[in-house]
Amino acid sequence: MPSGPGNTYDLTGNAKPVALAYNPTDRNIWFITADAKIGSFTPRSPYESKIFEPIYSGKQAEDLVLQDQGLWTYVHDNANGHAVTCATDGRYTLHGSGPAAATRTVALGSDSTGARRVVATLDGRGALLFIDGEGGVSYSTDHGNPLHGLTVDSGNPQEYWVSCPDRHHVLRFDASVGDFDLSPIDFGSQLKPQSIALTGTGGKVLWATTPDARIIRYDFDTKSHKTIDIPAVAHRVYGLPDGSAWFTMPTGDAVGYFTPGAKTLTGTISTGKGTEPSSLAVDRDGTLWIGLAGTGQMFRVSKVQLTPVSGQGQQTVVGTPFPNPLRVKATRLDGSPVQGATVTFTIRGDQARFEGDKPTDTRTTSVDGTATSAVLHAKQVGECDISAMWEEESAYTRFENITVIPTVGPADHTRYLSGAGQETDRGTEFPERLKVTVVDANGAPVPAVDVTFRVVDDDLASFDGGPIVVVPSDDTGVAASPALTAGSEAGRVRVEAWAADTSAGTVFRERVL
Repeated sequence: MPSGPGNTYDLTGNAKPVALAYNPTDRNIWFITADAKIGSFTPRSPYESKIFEPIYSGKQAEDLVLQDQGLWTYVHDNANGHAVTCATDGRYTLHGSGPAAATRTVALGSDSTGARRVVATLDGRGALLFIDGEGGVSYSTDHGNPLHGLTVDSGNPQEYWVSCPDRHHVLRFDASVGDFDLSPIDFGSQLKPQSIALTGTGGKVLWATTPDARIIRYDFDTKSHKTIDIPAVAHRVYGLPDGSAWFTMPTGDAVGYFTPGAKTLTGTISTGKGTEPSSLAVDRDGTLWIGLAGTGQMFRVSKVQLTPVSGQGQQTVVGTPFPNPLRVKATRLDGSPVQGATVTFTIRGDQARFEGDKPTDTRTTSVDGTATSAVLHAKQVGECDISAMWEEESAYTRFENITVIPTVGPADHTRYLSGAGQETDRGTEFPERLKVTVVDANGAPVPAVDVTFRVVDDDLASFDGGPIVVVPSDDTGVAASPALTAGSEAGRVRVEAWAADTSAGTVFRERVL
């Protein structure tokens, strides 16, 4: 689902969020930037945002968490680190100090008395960092190797799960006794769990990202794990209240997800080129929001998707219809089709129009979830700006690389289409016809032009007993030779093809066995 005006919202000051947290009291999504500035975004019309200037400068931050209506984070520079809170009115407070280390994850858990506290893993450190309600900083026992991911069991806030990539395992920290469990979940010598999350619907499952384009799924019931290939390396993984697991792929400009109970990847959603999705948050209405660190925006994930299935990447000349209509598919996030959705196709600009010279065309999806537009006609030279909107859900998608080219000029050259590199036995026909497309100087196909196919090595193959054959190009500019038959000797065969009154042609190379 490409990004577009229906689901992408700019943040004030081009703030680039690296982490998000939802506040149910003010119903806003709060974010933090890499330079440790905290701001808020209103996930409802008029979709406003603001950012609060901190009382410090030159600091960095990687994550934040909500506690007691304040946003808590850990900021650092090259000298030291500090626990920090930001009230909802934008007032910052510096608290206890700690090491000059980046946070891998910040979460909210309970201590041995049941009091809430902030828990964090620090880059290169084997101990957990704790921040109490007054801002005091303390540490757990040292695991001995650097910790990475952290998640707190929602059913037991004294149970923390922590990943240790160097030891290839995930282990439990029991806050009620203040120590790590001695029986970690071992993933073998090849897997390095990093960001982790828990889901509980349909059985307790732990998810872990890795340095590769794979995610680990561990089932607590069967005490077994499997690795699942994903399109790009995942940065963070999240377990949502509905039992689904989501993860960000900054280098892939996309997020991926597993529906509750899924053991294979359910799907991915594009957030747009250069967006670098960093983090997720769910608002009061259950809508999923993604922070885009690459473009300084918030991206709304609809509970449904609208996806182009045909019509992209085509071209035609002025005054002619495009060869294919536009078609989209409306689905729910689990991939099931939606029948009866109202889809409006819209053309911006003057490059094309639908049948009847209309800039819009509204259709209803069929039982398989697809809607097909009326015939698209080319009007003016240029790239077409065409989109489709699922009206009931405000789901939006664009069609890419639809181009109107100038009226066809005279034949300029032939372009290879198919048939080269074949082999056959002596005395038999080559399996495929040799095909070229006749095009003008702009690359537009030219119909009804004579194309000559000539066997250069005429002692090795022939067309109907002769070395030369002439065939006209069809309505799409394609010319196909008759069957090429191998002679009685083995060897390499060259065939030249050129259009009448042109100087540039195509050479095919075949082999007789």
